[in-house]
Formats: sequence, C-alpha cells, structure tokens
Amino acid sequence: MMKTMNEFWQKHKQGIILYGTMAFVFILIVILATATQDGYPYNNLAIDTDIKVGNFEFDVAWYAVFILTGIMFGAALAYFEFKRFKIDTDILFDGLLYTVPLAIIGARLWWVLFNLGSIHSFGDIFAIQDGGLAIHGAIIVVFLFLIVFTKWKKISYWWMLDLVAPGFLIGQTLGRWGNFMNGELYGPAVDHLNFLPDFISEQMYIGGSYHAPTFLYESLWNFTGLIVLLIIRRKKILKVGDAIGLYFMWYGLIRIPMELLRFQGDPSDPLPLPWLDQVTAWYEMASLWTSVLLVLGGLSILVFKRIFKKDLPYYNELALGNK
Repeated sequence: MMKTMNEFWQKHKQGIILYGTMAFVFILIVILATATQDGYPYNNLAIDTDIKVGNFEFDVAWYAVFILTGIMFGAALAYFEFKRFKIDTDILFDGLLYTVPLAIIGARLWWVLFNLGSIHSFGDIFAIQDGGLAIHGAIIVVFLFLIVFTKWKKISYWWMLDLVAPGFLIGQTLGRWGNFMNGELYGPAVDHLNFLPDFISEQMYIGGSYHAPTFLYESLWNFTGLIVLLIIRRKKILKVGDAIGLYFMWYGLIRIPMELLRFQGDPSDPLPLPWLDQVTAWYEMASLWTSVLLVLGGLSILVFKRIFKKDLPYYNELALGNK
C-alpha cells in the first residue's frame, strides 16, 4: 500500500503540488475577501487608496484580484506544458507580456462598445475599478493576436490555442467570484438559498429578495470544463487544436442560459446590442448572441480541422515527442 502511494506521489507530484497550491490560494482569497467584511453587501474594494485622477481611482478591487490570480494560474499551467513539450519558456513570457494587456483592453473595449451610454468622458473608457470587462472581447483579441505571435515565434498556432483554452477557463472560474464581490451577475428572485453557505446566500439578497447565484453556476461549470479538459488532453482523444473548439462550445453553452437568467434578475446587466440603449427583451442581448456564435465557432473549428487538417497529431502524442 505504501509502495503504491509512493509511486503515485512520484508520478503525480508536480501536478498535486501545482493544483493543490492553486486550490489553497483561491480558498484563501475567498476567505480574505469575505471573512474580513463587516456585513452585507460586501465592500468590493480590496485596497482603498483614496487616490483619484479624473474619473480613474487607483483602488484595488476584489474583481481585479480574482482576475489577476486567474491569469497567474493560467500562466503556471502553460509554463509546465512548455516544459513538458521542451519548448523555450521565454516564448511563453513574451506571449504573456503582450496577451495579458491586450486581453484586458479587448475585454474593456468590448464592454464599452455595448455600453456607450455609460461613457461620458475619455477617462470613463479606462475606469475598470468596478468591473466593466466583457470576456468575449478578450477571447476575440487573443484568438486574433496569436495568429501573428505564433508566426513570429515559429510555433504551432493550434498548439498555442490548446494552452490558452485552460487559461481562459481558470480565469473565468475565478473571475466570476469578482462579480460576486461586486454584487452582480445574478438571476431571478427565489424563495431561499438555504443550500448555500451564508456568505454566498446573504450576498445574493438584493433588493429585498434572494436571487439565483448565476455567478456560482457559471464558475462551477467552467471549473468542471477545466478538469475535463486537463484529463482528456492527456489521453489519445484530442488532436492539436481541438481544445480551443471544445472550450468555445463549453463556455458558449453555459453563457446562453446564464444570460437569460441574468435578464430575469437585472435587465440592465446583460450587454445590449450596439444600436440599443438597454435590453428590453431577451433577444436584444449582445452577450447572448455572441455566446451562440461561440458555440457555432467551436463546432466549426472541430469540423474544419477534421476536413482540412487531418494530418495534425494527437495532443498527447505531440507531448510524447511524436512531432
């Protein structure tokens, strides 16, 4: 028994330490964000500097803490994949240097595009301290930028997308807890949330009613997708590039029902189509239709690869050196 456990430890030591550390850090941040509060609703600021220039405040929101932690987790996962594939990790750091700010800019500009009525000055475009990031914009920017980056670094575009997919799932899993601290991303009113811990249910008590915690549903769905993706990419199941297609479909499938629930909770929360000031009906939500396009896009990638890229190897075979 001890020999078997020791063999298991030696074989999976790196993964156990990596994922265990991630879980510990995430739980620690949730505890720090909630246990130090005086009451509900929670203060969404982790650090209040009282420094302000124009409309931009130099405060640190819990939303930013969760997002940045997710980025670091995703980078750590990618780093160990670079090492496993014996590819120069400097390429990864170069990529992060460009993609992280570009992803944040893309997410912000996508939100601004569909919330022009909330922008009253040039400074408002950059005022992200209270949120105002739309993940669809980050996905689009990174997806396009990697076309240029992989040609520049002479590495496989499809392989890089395989590394990006788990990173997005981690970022979205943690990022939704930033929405939780902001008191946003909730669904319709419900009778109770007795099945949840008080620190979640009481934060979801908004406007005199408990509301469905759609932030939690989406976070758990993304976490499940992350686990599934990390497991099956080690098997002879996925070909190089399949992961990004599955990610698009997985994420799009949860955002469609979540957007419909968000509309029932707070109609002003979902992004409206660009020619509308606000959402008045479910079919006017830009984020809903973008999610539909993600599902169709992911399916198209899988079909395209099996027709025009039949020679791509399995991800696991590539990892073993069969290039």
